[in-house]
Amino acid sequence: MSKNAKERDLDHLMEQNDTELTFLQSYGSYDDEVDPEALFLAIIRWLKSQGIQHNVAGAELTFEYGTLVKQKKGCELSFTAQNLPLVPSDVLIPGLVSGVMNEQRDTVSVVLTQWNASQRRFVERLFEFVQLVR
Repeated sequence: MSKNAKERDLDHLMEQNDTELTFLQSYGSYDDEVDPEALFLAIIRWLKSQGIQHNVAGAELTFEYGTLVKQKKGCELSFTAQNLPLVPSDVLIPGLVSGVMNEQRDTVSVVLTQWNASQRRFVERLFEFVQLVR
């Protein structure tokens, strides 16, 4: 087998893994290379794009139902509203750490360490819920 054939085999395997093993991202790991500033700014841009009223004072962002605080290892999101549409496993998705939800499901707190589709959807669900309940 020639070297070129082996290279094609490796490329094919890598391409196959990219398309067939995407479910593995749900088992993601904590990323020590978190950039809290970039994460904070990305969330601010998302809030603006959604028309969500908020105030920023230094490393803290406040909105009607909670806060977002920039920390050393991410951004802590605290959210309070009655009957949040969450189950305990929602605060365990990759990109969220230190997730805590009280038994009444009216307060949740997580540290966001990533801002991709899973984390964005988590935050979207919270804001969609309070907008529908008003």
